[in-house]
Amino acid sequence: MPKTEVVLTHAHQVSSPLSTLVEKPLWAHAAGPWSWLLDVAAAPGVDLDVPVAPGEYWTLVAELGHAVLGVLRGRRTRASAQLRPGEPSWELGFEADGVDLLLTIYGAGRCPLVPLHERRVGAATFCAALLAEIDRVRSKATSARLLGALQVLEESVAEAPPIRPRSVRMPCRVAPRATDGVAFHAEAAFRKNTALADPQAFYKKELERAELHALLVRGTFEFWAHGQNMKLEGVHPFLIAEQLLVLAEEVLESRTHGRVLFRRSDAGGVTISVRRELRARELALTLRHSGPVIREDGHTFASLEPSSFAEAAIRFARSLADTFIRCDLEQAQNLRLTTLIKNAGDIAEQLEEPSSDDSLTNREPDRYRWFGVPLRSQQAQGRWSHGGKMRFLPRWVACVPSLDLGSTFLCGEVLVVGSARELSCLNRRTGSLLWRVPTARAFSLATRAGLVRLRPDGAICLHELESGDIRFTAQVTPRPGGGAAGAVVHGTGLPDLLVVVDGDRRITAIDLLTGETRWRHTARLPGAYRVRRAGKLVLLSGGDSLLALDVVTGEVVWRVCDRVPFSGELGIDRDSVFALAGGSGSPARLYHVDPWSGDVRWCAELDDKPAPAQPPLLTAQRVVVSTRDQRGSGVMALDRNNGATAWKQAPGLCSKTTAWLTVDESVIANSAAGALLCMDATSGALRYHHVFARHLMSDQPRHLEPVLRSGALFVPQAQVQVVRPGSGEILGTVPSDLTPDLLRVDERCDVYLVEESGHLAAFTVAPRLTLVQ
Repeated sequence: MPKTEVVLTHAHQVSSPLSTLVEKPLWAHAAGPWSWLLDVAAAPGVDLDVPVAPGEYWTLVAELGHAVLGVLRGRRTRASAQLRPGEPSWELGFEADGVDLLLTIYGAGRCPLVPLHERRVGAATFCAALLAEIDRVRSKATSARLLGALQVLEESVAEAPPIRPRSVRMPCRVAPRATDGVAFHAEAAFRKNTALADPQAFYKKELERAELHALLVRGTFEFWAHGQNMKLEGVHPFLIAEQLLVLAEEVLESRTHGRVLFRRSDAGGVTISVRRELRARELALTLRHSGPVIREDGHTFASLEPSSFAEAAIRFARSLADTFIRCDLEQAQNLRLTTLIKNAGDIAEQLEEPSSDDSLTNREPDRYRWFGVPLRSQQAQGRWSHGGKMRFLPRWVACVPSLDLGSTFLCGEVLVVGSARELSCLNRRTGSLLWRVPTARAFSLATRAGLVRLRPDGAICLHELESGDIRFTAQVTPRPGGGAAGAVVHGTGLPDLLVVVDGDRRITAIDLLTGETRWRHTARLPGAYRVRRAGKLVLLSGGDSLLALDVVTGEVVWRVCDRVPFSGELGIDRDSVFALAGGSGSPARLYHVDPWSGDVRWCAELDDKPAPAQPPLLTAQRVVVSTRDQRGSGVMALDRNNGATAWKQAPGLCSKTTAWLTVDESVIANSAAGALLCMDATSGALRYHHVFARHLMSDQPRHLEPVLRSGALFVPQAQVQVVRPGSGEILGTVPSDLTPDLLRVDERCDVYLVEESGHLAAFTVAPRLTLVQ
């Protein structure tokens, strides 16, 4: 296949006057506070007419003078000074080159503009113009302190010898190897630093500084793809490399989530556009010149693999950074360059696509099978599954200021209540206070060893339930998104452990008896991980994989990988694990995995988006997934054996805030609109539907999850309604004027209501009459 080449020449390299290239330049010249600088630089096409306060301008002129002195006196080879703080932020960079200064004007930010690059101006001419401007500013200054500073600056500039060594440039070509025929190349004259005598001493420097001026070199940029290439001249390779990494990250994200992508970015005189259609595997890349003078049509490269484009951008950025450091070792301390290297590394991690080779299967499933997993589908069996009504009698009322609903637990014979400043323990029968200890607000988790508290700063402490004393403290890394995720391990033959997500990619197991760290696992990629326990396994879901860890050793037992990220929602029942993947702007999938071997039994595509933070619900024959969109909440049921869709109710069936529950072969939904409905899990037919009265929006509980106890279903609405789940018969109502923001029911069906205002109330079931024959 013959090679084709497109060459575009940037307008800055054309020797014709600007007036002959365009009729009206994009940047119109206007008089402003920096007009003297534009005049001495002979840059009539650059507009720096930006509003600068008089007092601020005097300070900027003084800083510019001191920066020039540093270069002319040989303290540094180049320097920069701010011309306007704020947005946009314009800076002037200058470099000594014999008796001349090389002036560069650029706008800092994510997409920098460089309207003037290395304009050669005589040092004597520049100093004369600066002295004239200092004299003009001094004539208008009123502060005695400013007058004295300008006088000293004027004398220093006049005495500075404007003769410095020549700037040394090294022509270099950045040509990393191609990835599937795709590569980015560049060629430019890089600054050579010959003043650094001891490279080892340089790395001991404590200062790291972001210096864009040192990275602005102009040269040629080339793009090669499938036997075709395009060359752009008079551009800035570093600025292009920054934008290529930004586009590469968006391309990979678009591919992962199955989204349409159209992005256009201007970088160093080049407009880069990427386009990817919905569900398309390939993308189109368009390159063209952008600038105030000339604009070409450019060239479009179609049918590019996203991974090839991203890999080529990573290699180009790394090769360019190596060239900068090889020519000037000081750039190893340039934060702008180190950020480029770090971004390339982060994208390289995302580029590690999971494949079938990354999946791992456990060859010894019987080693974990005998621990088993309890049946998760609830059954409506108990003393209230048949018979008469229920009546409730008030037992006690308490008040806890600044109550935290997430830190309130029913633990055996006590009720532990957390608040903003303290942790309290109440006797669940009498409501009397047993103990109270001061503490900060934290995420809480009830264990049989005590109450675990995980603070936002990552500090973990375990409070004993008998006294509230702290047994141990530990420290983990806080999660970037806030909150906490973890699971408690206990059982016959297993140690008592707290498995918690440590940062964004580590999982740490802490001994609940000693507080020591037993093991720590580091995931391949960062993500919003969630943890569930299944017998002797800890299931970690999130990022690109679903994996199982041995709770004793922390070793990886099996792993399931997919390009679509796992959402973290898991349904575990007997010998089945159901995991949701995707759904947030990408196609959603439901995986059925063997929990002991890691074999994928089936994978089903979901048409609707699953509701966030809602795991799959399980019955004996169905897997129920709640869905949500702008219309509200819906539900769909799949066959547990093959993943085929059994029935579906489109979103809009209930309000967006709905709590779902499966009982026997029934699917129950409790919505924030005051409705309770029950559907047959096998066919989807409606069994019953209740609408409860609600006076105000404030009567809506914070938590709508129903509680099943002894064959009765306790439904939190404006009041707690007790329903027989099989038939929908109303068994009773808890007589309380508190909004049940949190509902707890013990094994005797005694009810504990917690209102977010800080009020608690306990109710007991009245004696039940039984016919004796």
